[in-house]
Amino acid sequence: MKASEQDVKSLVAKIIKKKEETIDVEADLFSDYGVDSLAGVEIFAALDKKYKISVPEAKLKTVRSVKDLTEMVNSI
Repeated sequence: MKASEQDVKSLVAKIIKKKEETIDVEADLFSDYGVDSLAGVEIFAALDKKYKISVPEAKLKTVRSVKDLTEMVNSI
């Protein structure tokens, strides 16, 4: 299943408890929205479950935005 930025943004918004419309898909989730490592793991777990993928742990450090997450999901 192909991920859309909107779907990924919606999923991220729920996990970090922010309004979807306030999230910029190119903003850094960690520095701009205060996502910590625990929330980061939750986001990856939710993506794994929704899109039936297995994200390599090395990707955790390279993915910074909703746009990055969407591209990563679609490349696996």
